[in-house]
Amino acid sequence: MSWREQLREAILDYRYLLDRGYGSKPSLDLVTGRYGLNGEERLLLFRCIHPKKEVEMIKGKVKLEEPLILDGFNVGLSLVNAWDGEQLFLCDDNFVRDLGLGRKKGDSRLVNALVSVGELLISLGLKFRIVLDSQVSMSGEIAGKLRRLGLDVSVVNRADKEIIASQGTSVTSDFVILRESTKVFDLVGSFMVDSFDVNKVQDFLE
Repeated sequence: MSWREQLREAILDYRYLLDRGYGSKPSLDLVTGRYGLNGEERLLLFRCIHPKKEVEMIKGKVKLEEPLILDGFNVGLSLVNAWDGEQLFLCDDNFVRDLGLGRKKGDSRLVNALVSVGELLISLGLKFRIVLDSQVSMSGEIAGKLRRLGLDVSVVNRADKEIIASQGTSVTSDFVILRESTKVFDLVGSFMVDSFDVNKVQDFLE
């Protein structure tokens, strides 16, 4: 994705509209039409730009405190996408996201990604639990493989609700979960993407 001037202006206008209480869809429709954004650019705004008030609230909740409750598919797919060279973006809330939207949930490397995450957390001496959504195909099989390797895994009907209600530190880049949780942490962005190029979206908001 090239950082053309129209995209920079679209980011500023979209944030302006969100900060004044306009909904994300009408705001996206407006700036998409005005600046001729393509699908990828529109998705970037949706994933990475949020109302300033909510962004500051999330930044104030960042803590690395046990137990860590991992949004399994979110964290695992972020790492798989990074391995594949997908573009990564440091968003306005300082969480790293990609634009994959879960397209690789059937990828066989998802288990390897979560094992890598688990090994990192074990090496740091941190207690954690991985939460998988039962509505995603193969979640039970993935959980079984991870459990056989000694990892604590839960398969639940609504992963987002389980993570929010856990009262642990929510490890995810899902903005809704971040907004509703009491403690949050970006594991992938903090520990696992140092060797990858990350585009800093928030630079255009300063």
